[in-house]
Amino acid sequence: MKTLTPLEQEAIVLSAVAGMVDDMVNQVIFCSLGEKKTDTNLLPQSADTLRQFAILLRDFLSPVKSLGKNPMPFGLPKPSDSDRASDHTTLFYLARVCENPLIGTDPTFLAEQVRQFRDWLDTTITVPKVWLSRIGVEVDLEIKRIDFIRIGGDLGKHNFLRLGGQAAKLKSILGKQGVEIDESQAYSALPDCWDWFHTHLLAYHASTIAEFLNNIRYAIRLYVEPTAQATYQVNYKIDEYADAYTFERPAEITNSFGWEQYYGLLDWSRRKPNFPPFTVTRFLKDQF
Repeated sequence: MKTLTPLEQEAIVLSAVAGMVDDMVNQVIFCSLGEKKTDTNLLPQSADTLRQFAILLRDFLSPVKSLGKNPMPFGLPKPSDSDRASDHTTLFYLARVCENPLIGTDPTFLAEQVRQFRDWLDTTITVPKVWLSRIGVEVDLEIKRIDFIRIGGDLGKHNFLRLGGQAAKLKSILGKQGVEIDESQAYSALPDCWDWFHTHLLAYHASTIAEFLNNIRYAIRLYVEPTAQATYQVNYKIDEYADAYTFERPAEITNSFGWEQYYGLLDWSRRKPNFPPFTVTRFLKDQF
């Protein structure tokens, strides 16, 4: 694929994020909020949908990578060698959009939502008395939120044959706290990590994470919608209720996939989101 323009890259990033959030925060994964939209709790439909949320969230928080020596997808830049974990996620590219907005003109609200979620993910928490029964270790575990989400998401998706990276990560996390284990013990401890990181921590934080994601979704819509309205063009009337329409195509968009994502993003911004704005009770935010 030829090098895409910055405008095409922005459209692809925003379209990808909007689609991923739509897949994660909806009434298939979570129960309806009902009438209460503030100081509320967002419950998963079931243990299976919480697991699905964990896997999709893990994908959202994974690095964007090239295959072998190939260039990065869509000509996107590689993140710097930053120690900040959220720099190696889709959120890095959202932050770049906010620094140099092209589709819209005011990314202020979007930038703030991205900043808040990144800060939350990069925070190191302490989980007291984590008992890893299979290796006989109890520890007041210090771990970044993004790490327990990534480990839990991988545990929900893969069996131990594909968990070498997470076993090594657990070994490293414990080693920094003076708990030395070998590779075999790290593998043995993974089922206990599932209990702690998924059943305990992710279940507690799912509402808060969904709020972050939903706010990002509304912020993208707020950023894009004025352009969608300004460039909306009616081709002809289908009937008194519906138009056949398109959007004015910017000269900077020549790539067919870039145009598809740009058009889809603007069209998406005109539709009612599949979940209302909401805020989660502080009692689901004051631990871990």
